[in-house]
Order: sequence, then C-alpha cells, then structure tokens
Amino acid sequence: MLLVAGVGALAVGVLVAATSPLVPAAGLLGLLIVGLIWRRPALGVALFVAVVATLPFGVIPLPIAGAQLTFVDAVLIATYSAILARVVFGGARVPIGVPGAALVAFVLVAVAAFVAAGATSPVPPELIRRVGKLLASLLFFLVAGALLTTDRRLFSLTRGLMYAGAVQGAIGAGLMALSPLSQLTLLSRLQAIGYPTTDVLRYVPGPNDTYTDQLRAIGTSVDPNVFGGTLMLALALMVVQWAAPRPILSRWVLVALAVPTAAGMLLSLSRASWLGLAAGLLLIGALRYRRILLVGAMVGLALLATPVGQEFVTRFVSGFSTADRATAFRVGEYANALTLLQRYPLLGIGFGLSPDIDVTAGVSSVYLLVAEQTGVLGLAAYVAALLATWWAGVRGLTRPQVPGQARMHWDQVQGVQAAFLAALSGALVAGLLDQYFANLAFPHAVALFWLYAAALVAASRPSQAPYLPAAAD
Repeated sequence: MLLVAGVGALAVGVLVAATSPLVPAAGLLGLLIVGLIWRRPALGVALFVAVVATLPFGVIPLPIAGAQLTFVDAVLIATYSAILARVVFGGARVPIGVPGAALVAFVLVAVAAFVAAGATSPVPPELIRRVGKLLASLLFFLVAGALLTTDRRLFSLTRGLMYAGAVQGAIGAGLMALSPLSQLTLLSRLQAIGYPTTDVLRYVPGPNDTYTDQLRAIGTSVDPNVFGGTLMLALALMVVQWAAPRPILSRWVLVALAVPTAAGMLLSLSRASWLGLAAGLLLIGALRYRRILLVGAMVGLALLATPVGQEFVTRFVSGFSTADRATAFRVGEYANALTLLQRYPLLGIGFGLSPDIDVTAGVSSVYLLVAEQTGVLGLAAYVAALLATWWAGVRGLTRPQVPGQARMHWDQVQGVQAAFLAALSGALVAGLLDQYFANLAFPHAVALFWLYAAALVAASRPSQAPYLPAAAD
C-alpha cells in the first residue's frame, strides 16, 4: 500500500508539473464519480440526465485510450460496466421483453448493414467510433430497464428529468435574453471542453441561401432542433403531471418548472417539437385527463388573439409550404432517401456517405434515416421496438389497480405512466420531421429517447422485485 501510494503521489506530481493542478484534480474527481456509479448504478442514470441538460457535447480534455471521451461517454461506460459486473458476478438480470428483443434485433441488423457497407468501401476509424456510440445509446434502453424496476426509482427519474428540463430551458432562454455578441462570447468559451467554434449561433434560413436576423435558441445543445426536441420530452412530463390527480411534485412546482422549459422550446423555433408536444398531449387528453384538452383550447385561443401568438402560428403553418426553405430542403431529402431505399432495399447503405454520386445521404426523418442506413430489415425491427414500447404504455393505462395497493399510490403510477406515454408519443410524431433521435451526430439525444422508452415500459408493468439489489439505488 505504501508503494502504491508513493507511485500515485509521484504520478500526480509529474502531472501537475507538466500541466496544471486542475488536471489531476479533475482526474481524481472522475475516479470518485466512477466509483460511486459502480457502487450505485442508478447514479449513472441521474448523472446522464444532468449532463444532457447542461453540457451534452462536453469532452474530457485528456485522451483516454487514445481518444477523447465526452462526459456522456464516460457516464455511460461507467454505468454499463456497473450493470455488467452485477450480471456476471452478482446474478442480476437485465429484462428484455418484446421491445428489448426487437431493439436487439435492430442493433444486429445495423451491425450487418455497417459491415456490408464496409466491405465495398474503406471505413474511417471515426465512423466506427460514432457507430459504436450510436449502438450503445440504443442499448441504454436495456440498462435503464434493469434499474427502473421499483416505483421509487421511477419517480426519482421522473423528477430528475423534469428538473433537468427546467435547467436546460432556463439556460437557453437566459442566453436569448443577451445580445448575440454576448451569446457568441459565452458559447465560444466552451471550446475548452470540445464545443464547436463555427456556426455557434443559429439563425432562421432566408431565401436564396441567406439567413434572416431571427436568432434561434440552442442553449448548450449546439443544434436548435435538438434543443427543442429534448425540451419537448420534459415539458410533456410536466403538463401531464400537472393534469394528473396525484402528481409526484406540487402543481405550483410543476408550473414553475414548465415556464423556463416552455420558453426554451418556443425560442428554439423547432416546429417538429411543437407538433410532437401537441400530439402527445392530445393523446393523453383523449385517453385519460380531459383538463389537458381544456388548457390546450385556451392556449390555442391565446395564440390566435395575441400578436406573439399569431407570429407563432404563422411560423408553424409556413412549415407545411414548400415556399419555406427548410421545408423545401426536407422534400429533396425525402426524395433522395426513397431513391436510396429503392436501390439498396435490404440493408440500406450503412452509416457512411452515399455510394452513388447522384444521390446524397441524410434525411430529416427518423424513419427514413433508419431505412436509408439499415434497409427494410432495420426499419421493420426499429418500428417493431417502437410500437411494442408504445403499445405497452397504452395497455398499461387500462390495467386494473393492483390488489392491496393504495389508491393514491396507484394514481401516482398512472400519472407517471401517462406522462411518459405523452413524451414518447410526441417524440414519435416529431421523428416524422426530424432525425436527432436516431442520428450519429447526437448520441446523447438517442440515449435520452430510449431512456424515456425504458421508463414507459417500467411504468406499464406491475410492481415486482427489482432486477438489481437495493445498492443499485
């Protein structure tokens, strides 16, 4: 022990001399966090939610195993290893179920598509790394499912997601209150942890490859659509919880959390997230909580009666016209995706560039993107996983009360389940018009989507013994 302590002290001293005292301090802090996650894997899920809300693109400034890991990468690796150790050495189980089996099938098809594409053209190491991160983000559904097996854990995650959404929205709305120069200055300082320094601010596109002076909120999410889409998930939780008879937070707290979340989402000018939120809330209003429909009608009247609301409606409606530059660009992407799917129907083109010079890859739709990259086989497995998850949520809302369970607790479980069903339904609708929930460039958004899916499945099944021991809390 003395020898190990001496070598450690020498290493820290050399590192301080070569860099700065902050580097070994950050390393020790990282080791401490990893140790805590190994002891209680549920902490890994909580840290993941916190990082996504604050610094989703943050990079650890030290190379590890020859590569620089993002904060999200480090948290996921620690959480995966903690779960794997409990499965191998502790006899814990990872629930699969129908949604999990379909998702694993999709991962296998995606690997086959990647290998098939690599057989015809060289694959750069960076693409291998990005595809690996995407697959790990997809399988986060299974890891989260292994942890969310008690109501207490589920309620804690729900509260954490709502708090994180409010923080994320407040960051974005707060930045928008500053001048563009101040925003640029603050966001450019994130270069120290790997954030981009080009195209930092995002403006609404104008005609003829120009941009207007209308700025879109991005927070620390780099992309305004990703920012709006992730806020949409949290806002759906808040609204449904407010309408539930037994919310897990006070209604006044929910309103306070919803204000910055809604402000950030609206300022992102992400029409896909607006449409997704409306669809998810409309579904829950029709199935369970009618007061959502009443509030929605009041909000609709307010939008039509105020100048700000009318501008909002105009922005939304313009998205359905090809005169809008973004919409016209999407129509072209859809045509390219269908062409590639016709030429490569079975396994798609993989995750690289288009093999044909007359057609470009990439499309603003989750489903067409999945079909383009993994073919009909991949799309079938992916849609099967989504439908199985969504149907589990719908069926769970009609499940009778568990005998012996207190009515108040039952109402809380049903309210949480309805909230996650609204969020997932909104994401499925938003996926028709955007692709960040399946895009290589946004693995944190992919993992967050499947975390919501795992929470919906967990809330929809009867209470049972946890798959992991109590220490996982």
